[in-house]
Amino acid sequence: MTDSGLERARRALHRGDLEALLGERECAWLDVKSGIYPLSQPKGPEELAKDVAAFANTPHGGLVVVGYTTRKEHGEEIVDALSLLPRKLVDCGQHLQVIATRVLPALREVTVEWIDRENDLGVLFIDIPAQPRSSQLFAVPAPTGTGEVSKSAVGVPVRRGDGTTWLRPHEVQHFIGLGWANAGDGADRLAAALAAIQASREEEPQYTVGGGVPGWSGLFQQAVADLAELGVILGEPISEASAAGPGVVQHFQAPGQGWVLCAQPRCWPVAVVDEIWQAVVEQGSGAPDGDAAGALGFPTGDSAAVRVVERDATVVPLSGGSWGSGRLRRGLTSGGRDWRWEPDPVVSTEVSAVTRSWTGSPPAPQLRARVLAVLPFADAGTAKIIPDRLEQVLAALPLSPLAGFATMLSCWRGREIPAGSWIPGANGNASDRFSRACAIAAPDGELALSAEVMMVLPPASRTSAVITCAELRVENFEAWARALRDPVPDLRWSADDMVEFFVAAWDTATELLPHLIDNAGHDIAMPGRWAGVPYVELSVGAESRHDIQAGEQRVLADVLDLERFGPSDRRDQLTELFVSVPSVPGLDADARRSLVRDVLVEMAHRYGFMEVRASTF
Repeated sequence: MTDSGLERARRALHRGDLEALLGERECAWLDVKSGIYPLSQPKGPEELAKDVAAFANTPHGGLVVVGYTTRKEHGEEIVDALSLLPRKLVDCGQHLQVIATRVLPALREVTVEWIDRENDLGVLFIDIPAQPRSSQLFAVPAPTGTGEVSKSAVGVPVRRGDGTTWLRPHEVQHFIGLGWANAGDGADRLAAALAAIQASREEEPQYTVGGGVPGWSGLFQQAVADLAELGVILGEPISEASAAGPGVVQHFQAPGQGWVLCAQPRCWPVAVVDEIWQAVVEQGSGAPDGDAAGALGFPTGDSAAVRVVERDATVVPLSGGSWGSGRLRRGLTSGGRDWRWEPDPVVSTEVSAVTRSWTGSPPAPQLRARVLAVLPFADAGTAKIIPDRLEQVLAALPLSPLAGFATMLSCWRGREIPAGSWIPGANGNASDRFSRACAIAAPDGELALSAEVMMVLPPASRTSAVITCAELRVENFEAWARALRDPVPDLRWSADDMVEFFVAAWDTATELLPHLIDNAGHDIAMPGRWAGVPYVELSVGAESRHDIQAGEQRVLADVLDLERFGPSDRRDQLTELFVSVPSVPGLDADARRSLVRDVLVEMAHRYGFMEVRASTF
């Protein structure tokens, strides 16, 4: 088989064509098994991690398929027949967790999928795509044969032909010396070295504190001494110091505990317990180049003294990464072992390429308020909307915060007007896009208010991100007044209306709509693993027909009561307020409301309303 056979097999499995593999032979990209990995026993996780890492150390990746038997033919294993597995014995999430925690560095875009055939029987397959050369070689904890995971010894498995071999210690050191990441012919060197290196074993290398990167040894040695005075014993270095992300890192092993010492320029080193360092690696593993530390940065150091991030930490500030400053936050599930990355909410008024999506439908509404979220989920490229998820979201939409706001907006003005049904919107509905809208009309049928939710997935989004939007439009203030029958004199939105809208629409756009997305049977939004910085855009604006002459166009003060904002030298010319802020889904209600208020204060200042304070909202 040529390498194209791997792609054909991938496509066949993704469409559920199990028979397509019959007659294939095990090879450099295909490993077939008849029985499950016994993940509850020590050998199971070790075997799974070894098999996956072996394919990751090839130029092309590969497939591990469980649920077939093979036959021996001319010394080769030929895929012979299906041997379907009971679904109850297979936990795809547990397989992914083993891979995420045991293969170092973290792998990109590995998927574990179940293909159901009949009567809760099916096949498990693990797809390991080609990994960035800068990440190879991939290692796993050295097998122990017990329930304990080795903290100080690793092995490097490599796929050769239809089997897997382990690099010997002197071979591992050999490839470190070659500089795998910079070797343009690294795959050829690997093959040649495996054939040429003699079987004799060299003495294990001895590492020194700070050794390996010129100019850092003194600082690292002083940091280790300072930590010892604080009662924090890092133990012995088990690697050289090496450049990574925004600085330098070195791994240590103390009895019962692994540590990482990391440092950035102009800061003292930070000692990070290995468990939390691995959380940084996992949360940043979706970065397009696979450089987790380069994306998220390091735990933030101090300019005056060493810092320690211990196992019981719940929030870990990060800095120096290309994604900007942020933090790791410990989750509440799995005994508190789950972590997630959150960006710092640094406000911007920079308009993105997707800002004007879904805005061109005539006639122009008189007021448009919206929250648009750009969510670069790491696995978004293979995600889609499926009927089951669509049914769940459609059932929840009439009870969503946006729907509630659409009703309350009229209630606050004297009359409860129920919105119409949520019907397919004008912005497309398919496996890669979603649009639903509802409306309130005047007694004569003229449209008064409308609410709409939209979503688009890659590649239709023309980005690598999922884009969601929740908006409310005052189509016509006069029609709204007729619908209210006895309206208040001034129907313009108040500052309180604006706050409540942004809270409701933010919730709907980032918490409800992402649950439409299915990726290989799991919810792509939980837990979030990012390929870039997610952010939310908030805007409110007055719109006019395009043929209206200059000077007669509607301005923001026509639709929004700006009295509480105070003066601004642009007040009479403004047609829109806009702000963008990095944020992840999963905020609780109080945190979201507090963030909305903070963001609106900053937004007001950006547009010249300098008297606005937190108390304004």
